Amino acid sequence: MHEPILVDSAVYIGRLRGGHDIRQELMPWLANGMLYNCGLVRAEVLRGFRSPRLKAEMSAFFDIVPEVPTTARLWQQVAELAWSLDRTTGGHRPLTDILIARCAMQVGAVLISPDHHFRDIPGLPVRESL
Repeated sequence: MHEPILVDSAVYIGRLRGGHDIRQELMPWLANGMLYNCGLVRAEVLRGFRSPRLKAEMSAFFDIVPEVPTTARLWQQVAELAWSLDRTTGGHRPLTDILIARCAMQVGAVLISPDHHFRDIPGLPVRESL
């Protein structure tokens, strides 16, 4: 818990499907000012809830997590990173993943994600789990 983190939607979804209360798991990071989120992760997680009550509870949690703003400057950085990755690491990545990566990089956070395609993004520290 010595470094800020941004948690990928795959982690939220996996933990929730496994019956875990990820909000409680993340509270130590939140309490220490070390947890960030981005709007895309919020949208990806919330769209999957069937229960309005559970969706509202998760939305309330996201409301108290600092969110990386998606400014015009951030979108410029996303475009540059996408262009660079497409030409240097041999593979097209979804723009959504590049946005999540840039949001983590914007605040100097480690991205928590099981998805291996994040690992070859230069300057992005990644851990598979909390």
